[in-house]
Amino acid sequence: MDQIVKKLEEAPPAPGTPDAQGRRTITLQVEAETVGRQLKHAIITGGSTSPFEAYCDEGTYLGGDDSAPSPLAYFSLGVAF
Repeated sequence: MDQIVKKLEEAPPAPGTPDAQGRRTITLQVEAETVGRQLKHAIITGGSTSPFEAYCDEGTYLGGDDSAPSPLAYFSLGVAF
């Protein structure tokens, strides 16, 4: 694991134009797999963002290796942003 989060390629063209109320439909797809004890690997694609891969892990007190942020840390990050 070289990086915890890594951009895989450039973003696709922006999704369609907004509807009459100014809304856009954004669809994301996540493929995730367990790669070790509590370590997970995911690839995130869709929307108007570039595809990324990310890792998450749990602390040693939960049986992980503490090698990447926990799932709760990613959730908290999303709320903060």
